[in-house]
Amino acid sequence: MSLWRLIFQEILYRKIGFLLGLLSVVAAMTAWIGAPVLLRAHNRQTDIIMTERARATQEEMHRMEDDYRLIMRDLGYNVMIVSEDQDLSRLRSLGHPEVTMPFEYVERLGTGGIETLNHLLPVLQERVQWPEHDLEIILSGTPGQIPVSHRLRFLTPDGSAYRNPIMESIPKGELVLGHNVAQRLGLNAGDETVLMGDIFRIRAVNRAEGTSDDIAVWCHLDWMQQQLDMPGRINLILALECICEADALGRITADVNRILPEVQVMEFSSLVKARALARNRAADAHRTAMDAEREHRREVAEAYRRFTSIMSPLIVLVAAAWLVFLFLGNVRERTMEIGVLRAIGVGEHTILCVFLFKSLIMGLIGALLGFFAGHALGAWWVEMNLFSREFVDLIHFRTLWIALVAAPALCMLAAWFPAVRAIRRDPARILCEG
Repeated sequence: MSLWRLIFQEILYRKIGFLLGLLSVVAAMTAWIGAPVLLRAHNRQTDIIMTERARATQEEMHRMEDDYRLIMRDLGYNVMIVSEDQDLSRLRSLGHPEVTMPFEYVERLGTGGIETLNHLLPVLQERVQWPEHDLEIILSGTPGQIPVSHRLRFLTPDGSAYRNPIMESIPKGELVLGHNVAQRLGLNAGDETVLMGDIFRIRAVNRAEGTSDDIAVWCHLDWMQQQLDMPGRINLILALECICEADALGRITADVNRILPEVQVMEFSSLVKARALARNRAADAHRTAMDAEREHRREVAEAYRRFTSIMSPLIVLVAAAWLVFLFLGNVRERTMEIGVLRAIGVGEHTILCVFLFKSLIMGLIGALLGFFAGHALGAWWVEMNLFSREFVDLIHFRTLWIALVAAPALCMLAAWFPAVRAIRRDPARILCEG
């Protein structure tokens, strides 16, 4: 009878013992392989959760920035740029600048790559008498917003104008009146009036603001420069702060002075800082929540590590002892059969090979089953989908090769001592005792 037939017959004859031994090997390999898989799966889940939360946080911050940008746009201009020679106390008392500067300043800002400002509006402003109505007004001339050339997302396709300007440009021959001026003169949008000898149509009437804007009259810059004999001059540039930092004024000033060292920068909207502070606090809250989640998962991973560092070796030791017990009992029960085989001429080497190859087969099958069971158990424990790409990434086939060596070695070691002890007994004495 061939060796492999003997091995096959031995497994079939003692199939219950073989299955019990196989279960022990599977349990040992599952514990040995599942422990690091559990830790890797937990860490992978942590990375996925943190990445997803970081992405969600980033999207929310982008939405907040867009909301912040729209709020700021609706609030109107919040930065004023005036000549370095302008006395700021006089500016506050008069309500408008006295010192003019070249129009090309705003063009330099628009093409100079400024990062902290947007929606540039050059203005020439002067307190004058409206001679036809004997009314003091603040006459304000502007050509409309000057595009910041590199901010293409806010501009029309040709880059010449803003898609959603804060202030619409005023065509020549039209005026926009402050609320008090329109109320005093009884004028409404669409009416005609005379200003400094020229006929104008009222384009719009602004709502009441409770500020000096209520006595402003807006017109086209070219007409005002011609009337005041100030060609090519303006005296202020209004702009919108476009970054989300509460302490941005220093940055804005540095950014503007990099392009225009001859000017002063004033920020006059406290709401901007309040919005920026709210945004920063929201960002801090997100970071705190993510840090807390990361720390929690680190503590859970450490608990897993401590648990598996104790249980995995314990399970392997118990499985090894159980295997020794099974093989010892199997050999003891088969002592008479071993004596008969020895008596009919079957050699010690052949009998030893039967038991060792049986344990080898048990170890190989147990290693394969334990390898996949360990991965499945580790992934299932952290609720990872067994059919996901993340689970496939957890599989380290190098571990399989180690298991295919370690498990058979463990089984053959457990079978070696009982088998050697049995085959070294005198067959005549075995048969006499039987």
